[in-house]
Amino acid sequence: MKVECIKMINNETGQDLDKSPWLTVGSIYQVLSVFISINGTIEYRLISDDNCTPALFNAVQFKIVSENLSPNWVANHELETYFELAPKSWTTDGFWERYFDGEPEAIKCFTAEKNIIISSNQGRNLGTLG
Repeated sequence: MKVECIKMINNETGQDLDKSPWLTVGSIYQVLSVFISINGTIEYRLISDDNCTPALFNAVQFKIVSENLSPNWVANHELETYFELAPKSWTTDGFWERYFDGEPEAIKCFTAEKNIIISSNQGRNLGTLG
């Protein structure tokens, strides 16, 4: 699944932003996972514009330009807490803490799954929905 950034918002205030170090309006991003919180907020995990950080961004900032779901995604659900589509290894307790703490095994796992997601969407036609 790929999305195009159509606007940027401040996650704290919800107000529109003119610029951000994390996103660029008009840029296409590969969605690495989808997270839906109990309050209904949808977030996409993307590699930010620093070309390094896998961060969560509110989906209202994007339009879908390729609806193809990644083959390594699984559905994960915590009753009355959240629902997500992501690689199974990323859904284990503490994965993201280990990743951001720089644990080599977590980084290796992230990279392998990210490469599957990216390669599964290579050559797919952007902008053709349905």
